[in-house]
Amino acid sequence: MGLTSAATISFLSSGAPTGSIVLAGAPEQVGDQQPIAPSVISGLAANGIPNVALNAYRVAAARMGTAEPSCGIDWSLLAGIGRVETNHGRFRGAVLNFDGTSTPRIMGPPLDGAQFAFIRDTDGGSWDGDSTYDRAVGPMQFIPATWRAYGVDADGTGTADPFNINDAALGAAHYLCVAGGDLRTDAGLRKAVMAYNHSDSYVNEVLALARAYAAGIAVADIPLVGNTTGAIPTPGSYGGTGYFGGPAAPGPAIGARDMTPASGPTTGQTASSGAAPAGSGAPADNGAGGPAAPAGGTGGSGSQPSSVPAQGGGSGGSGSGGSGSPSGSGSGSGPAPAAPAVPLPAPPVTAPPVTAPPVVTPPPVEELVPGVTCTLLGPLGQKLLPNLPVCP
Repeated sequence: MGLTSAATISFLSSGAPTGSIVLAGAPEQVGDQQPIAPSVISGLAANGIPNVALNAYRVAAARMGTAEPSCGIDWSLLAGIGRVETNHGRFRGAVLNFDGTSTPRIMGPPLDGAQFAFIRDTDGGSWDGDSTYDRAVGPMQFIPATWRAYGVDADGTGTADPFNINDAALGAAHYLCVAGGDLRTDAGLRKAVMAYNHSDSYVNEVLALARAYAAGIAVADIPLVGNTTGAIPTPGSYGGTGYFGGPAAPGPAIGARDMTPASGPTTGQTASSGAAPAGSGAPADNGAGGPAAPAGGTGGSGSQPSSVPAQGGGSGGSGSGGSGSPSGSGSGSGPAPAAPAVPLPAPPVTAPPVTAPPVVTPPPVEELVPGVTCTLLGPLGQKLLPNLPVCP
């Protein structure tokens, strides 16, 4: 089943001001075949995948495997998208909680037609807090209209929540299977990812990351926690237009250059980041000769516990004077030492007055917002938006 996008894109772009950027029709590959440097991909993958996110990607792929076996989606494809969209839910320091929700919620810039394609508000601001334009929301960056069609309640809470990585990963798997059909073929993979975001460089980056994750993270011995056999509903409708064939995340891939370091239980970190190699199975040493206690909030992913840093307090103080008599005592030989002279009292010292330093108020720091006040770089190092400075 393919995506019929003409009516959808016309609906999403309705009301665009004159001169606005608007969504194109059905996406087409136009030939950006310059390979992405392996160093770029390894750098993006180096900080690993939070265990909560890794479990969500794997559960979503397993569930689609039972609901739509002809699709053949692999967890690594979802991981590639999750990395470029929000750095696996870690964009700008956000944290995935044990239940899959993120703190704070992640939202992209307004899709107002100025820097990115215009998409009118489709949810009354209920998901993105914006009643004028749509914004992509959550760790997989769905626009509200597409989420309404493809969102799935993966964890049985009664709500399909785009801000929850469990629901968002299954919604993304749902969308990709509809868009690409057989994802065991290169053509199906490219078609699916191009539908998710209409960009050749996006497709190349996601697929390269997916290959890197599949080759670099061993998951066979990591248990799955979640519903892997439930049915997937038919894509829904919105506003009487039938199910949506538009892109899932048409805005900027805000996580593509985000390098927020790993925090909490994480799988697949490189040795330089201080983590145990993925799949090693060995508990980290806590610095006291025994295994470290697992950190809380793993969400039941079943992967290795994170290491606990060694505590240095008190380890070097065993010779502080409690182990025996004072040095030189007990020998009884030699003349007795002379009594020390009694020092004269020192004159009183008047401390100079302390003047508090003047309070200097730092100038306000302008926050750079990708796609609004600064631009991201593409895989080849070119500015995506030539009229803006490069984001730090």
